[in-house]
Amino acid sequence: MLNPEVVTPILYFGSGLSFLLVLQRLVPHKKRREDKISALLFLSLGIILFTVANVILEIDRKYPHAIFLLLTSFSTIGPLSLLYTHALIYPNQTLYKDIRLHFLIPGIFFLGEVFFFGRPWDSIIADLGEFRDIRYKHYLSIGFFLTTALTATYFGFRYRMLLTVISIPELRSQIRFIFILATVTVFAMSGLVFGFMFASDILFRIGGLLVAVIVTMLFLAPSRYPDFFAPLTREVRKKKYEKSLLIGLDLNLLELRIEELMNEDRLYRDPELTLHSLSDDLGIKPYQLTEFLNEHLQTGFHNYINRFRIEEAVKLLEEKPDQDILSICYFVGFNSKSSFNDAFRKVTGKTPSQLRQTKSRIEQIS
Repeated sequence: MLNPEVVTPILYFGSGLSFLLVLQRLVPHKKRREDKISALLFLSLGIILFTVANVILEIDRKYPHAIFLLLTSFSTIGPLSLLYTHALIYPNQTLYKDIRLHFLIPGIFFLGEVFFFGRPWDSIIADLGEFRDIRYKHYLSIGFFLTTALTATYFGFRYRMLLTVISIPELRSQIRFIFILATVTVFAMSGLVFGFMFASDILFRIGGLLVAVIVTMLFLAPSRYPDFFAPLTREVRKKKYEKSLLIGLDLNLLELRIEELMNEDRLYRDPELTLHSLSDDLGIKPYQLTEFLNEHLQTGFHNYINRFRIEEAVKLLEEKPDQDILSICYFVGFNSKSSFNDAFRKVTGKTPSQLRQTKSRIEQIS
């Protein structure tokens, strides 16, 4: 039943389906944050399924690069799953500033794999052959045991995040689905690692099949329930409002005041403008300003300020074609050309130079 001839076609199919789901998430012109995260998640799952099938068929004995990125992909499942759940529950909340720390270990593993597979072919084959022979006693096993422990830890935080809304009756089906999916993922990853380390082919193949089941469930769920997670987001936001730090504030007046500071006082031109200084001008606390921007204006502090800076920069580029771009950059409040270009491209889809060139060509034609 679980012989390679049966298991590997399923794994390759799951891998291909994962890669198609990556494309599906990246095709829309306007991509939501959860789409980008899920694209990375499906990419990791696809690599895992592809490399696991290659391990079962022992392709890596002859072509060692057939399992390249296996450890890196393993290590990204935990962080990406947590961030994906966070994006679903809090779609308008800015991600943590230290998000890069979540990918520190995957980054280290990636560099390690590049170094390992960048060596002479014979050395790689010899090391992988020894790994198959002594399994958990080999130094390569440390990375897999470590990433298994980290994945379990991340899913623990994911469970805790879901527990904040589990008491809401309207969300039971959504929470149950995510819990089941998370639990299956933990068992799948553990089965793959411990199955290989302790030479249990059955456990290893079951782990691979469970990953294929996860991908299939994630593929079918949106088709069967297109608005499956909508009640989850709605109820979480309702619960957050009940505990809001903005109760007692006139939000309409607050919005008018912050717009006045931007449009009339041009506070955004100040390159030293911070969340704390703006909250002082508004007469509220920094954490209240953060909640107001995230929940009511559906943006973050930097995105909000940069919007005004870019709007003025666009006007200056069009109205003053001879003015130096760098001077415009500093005038509207940016303190570096790179941050100006990045923010400008994010808002307009072009760099300042490209926008000016396009405007110039249009004027010449007309």
